Amino acid sequence: MLHAVMRFHFRIIYPGLPIVSMNFMIKNKPISAVLLLGVLLAAPLGLIAQETKEKSSRRERLMQRFDENNDGKLDEAEREAVRKFLSRTRQAGQNESAKRVDKIHIPKDYDPKKKYPFVLTLHGYSSNGRGQLGFFPMSNLAEEYDFIYCAPNGIDRSWNATDVCCGKLDDSKYLRSLILKAMEEYNIDKKRVYVTGLSNGGFMSYRMAHDHSDLITAIVPFAGVGFEQWPTTPNAPVSVLHIHGTQDKTIKWAGGSLTGGRYPSVEDNFAKWKAFNKCENKINTSDMSIDLDRKVEGEETKVVRYETKDGKVVTELWEVVNGGHVTPPRSAARKRIIKWMLARKK
Repeated sequence: MLHAVMRFHFRIIYPGLPIVSMNFMIKNKPISAVLLLGVLLAAPLGLIAQETKEKSSRRERLMQRFDENNDGKLDEAEREAVRKFLSRTRQAGQNESAKRVDKIHIPKDYDPKKKYPFVLTLHGYSSNGRGQLGFFPMSNLAEEYDFIYCAPNGIDRSWNATDVCCGKLDDSKYLRSLILKAMEEYNIDKKRVYVTGLSNGGFMSYRMAHDHSDLITAIVPFAGVGFEQWPTTPNAPVSVLHIHGTQDKTIKWAGGSLTGGRYPSVEDNFAKWKAFNKCENKINTSDMSIDLDRKVEGEETKVVRYETKDGKVVTELWEVVNGGHVTPPRSAARKRIIKWMLARKK
């Protein structure tokens, strides 16, 4: 008895996926239309279900990350944070190969036989090196006080500083290599290397002090703190001048959360670095006040200062009373900050 053999070959194509090939052989039996339809549709329906699940879970993740009030909905500020997050479409691998702008600026009368301090100044989230130099101009100060400086651009306008913000790049390694590059090209005093930064750049300043305490002499963070729980204790002390507005709505004086991670209060962060630096000697600063913030009248900034027994390492806090997140310091305050930096040595 002869058996008729029917062969079927299907090539199923889904956009963005490899071609799927299927072969069927049936003896003397017609293929059920329902079975055939099931074969053709099972995979796409599974993909649709999976895609729906992924979209749903992604929405849940975004809600968990940006719903700071935990009220189950996003207000306008939270939605804007989501939009900024989603606009950063480049992947880490692409970021690695992206070109950075990290020009090193030297005084006009640079003398290769003379040693110069080096200042690394880091911008805030969504800004760049030019924006940072608008916030804290360096050119005239570098000429007056004889130092070399650099205001690099972070990839995607941010720095991977802590679990709070931002990205996946090893900016700590990159910035160390940038400092070492400057040392190769110019006669830089290895005992006088400083980092300052605003907001995300302030966070990154703390990260550099923690990761590279062998290299960094002192940091001056504006409106940025460190980890709520530091993974380790820095190997060496790094002097700190922390500047923060009490009415900062972005990086709050009392601490808070951002992009799913928590950051410490200014006072808790200060206490940790005071302990790291072993600064136990409190200096009387009752007669010290500074007119720093252009937007607040009078000498609004209070000073708290601790030193080591020998006075070489300082942990200092400038509390800008009623100051906001971005507090561009007045010219006199900028000079005071630079003098504070340059007075610190390893």
